[in-house]
Amino acid sequence: MKTEILIHLPHSSYFIPKEYKHLFLIDEKKLKKEQLLMTDSYTDELFNTKNKKIIFPISRLICDVERFRNEQDEEMTKQGMWICYTKTHNQKNLKKVTKAHKQEILKKYYDKHHKLFEEKVENILNTNKKCLIIDAHSFSSKALPYELYKEEARPEICLGTDDFHTNKEITNYFKKAFKDKGYEVKINSPFKGTIVPLKFYKKENKVQSIMIEINRSIYMNEETGEKTKRFVTLQKDLKEIIYSFS
Repeated sequence: MKTEILIHLPHSSYFIPKEYKHLFLIDEKKLKKEQLLMTDSYTDELFNTKNKKIIFPISRLICDVERFRNEQDEEMTKQGMWICYTKTHNQKNLKKVTKAHKQEILKKYYDKHHKLFEEKVENILNTNKKCLIIDAHSFSSKALPYELYKEEARPEICLGTDDFHTNKEITNYFKKAFKDKGYEVKINSPFKGTIVPLKFYKKENKVQSIMIEINRSIYMNEETGEKTKRFVTLQKDLKEIIYSFS
């Protein structure tokens, strides 16, 4: 049975709709800095393959679609970083959030994204195929204050796995593929886990998933946001690794 890949890109967008800009409690300069620190910059370009993709078009500072819908279920809620962020990377006040705003964001963005995500996975399964979700992210080369797990030694590539939805074949393939191209790789460090639509979570093992987290220092200047010379090489390596699997 063939495996079809679906690439999930939840945090690549810088776009903040105008109607929400008045909610922010920091000035424009600090907001740009916050976005540079928190956005998975260029991941939509790095994962430049012909595979099916789902790209969330709004900044995670407005809606983070990789959080649990229930605030009490989400471990980042205590950091002020549930679906609707109220805190910055260094735990300062970011924006005003009311109950009405939360409900609007859930209905307007979060629920629609997850419905689309579920439908894309279901469509793949309906063609009698297995689905591999690649959850595509990037991370700061140095741990940020909001992070729960602050390992000092940060690899170039972090692979996040799930006990049910990431079989050993997938983990071993991506670990070896990145290492063969000269990248330092760690499993579930500094970030762990990977996303699966709730409809299939722990129920359907035809849906497999792996998170690929890339250290931003290997493809961009983290202070300015400019791409470095290694960007094109990384983009090419990702394409070859993903194509070789599929």
